[in-house]
Amino acid sequence: MKTAYPRAKIWIKLGPFRDALDVIRIAAEEGADAVVIDGKEGGTGMAPTAAMKDLGYPTLAALKFMRRARAEGYKISLLIGGRLYDGGHVVKSLALGASSTYMARPFLIAALARGEKGVENYIESLKVEIQMLTSALGKYDVGEISSEDVASLDKDVTAMLGIPYVYS
Repeated sequence: MKTAYPRAKIWIKLGPFRDALDVIRIAAEEGADAVVIDGKEGGTGMAPTAAMKDLGYPTLAALKFMRRARAEGYKISLLIGGRLYDGGHVVKSLALGASSTYMARPFLIAALARGEKGVENYIESLKVEIQMLTSALGKYDVGEISSEDVASLDKDVTAMLGIPYVYS
């Protein structure tokens, strides 16, 4: 496709399944532009409830795959979604290797509650929250956030992501 349509952007979308790291590797090696991973807690709106409830790994597992891909040196864009709804989720995801995050349900809720103004308010609050958290980390740009900016209260998460344990 890149040969026939050199300006086309290739994005691969998947869940955080057992082979997600292999998919990231192959996508990067074959020249894809991005890999998008929906955590189990997310959903496309077309997914049956049983799929969202019982299939796949949680969003945190997707971050594990992204973190490993970054450790292996893959520079491909990695996007994550799945029950992300506040600035803390965005900042943590970026610190753990995501290039970006995406969300839908919070925007739908804001739109249902207050229409266009609700969406505008939500975007502004998300922006301010991300700026405050970035600043609290002593950083001046969200692009400076890295794994040194996160730690875990859970020893299993510490081991899975290779980040510091708060109480050690």
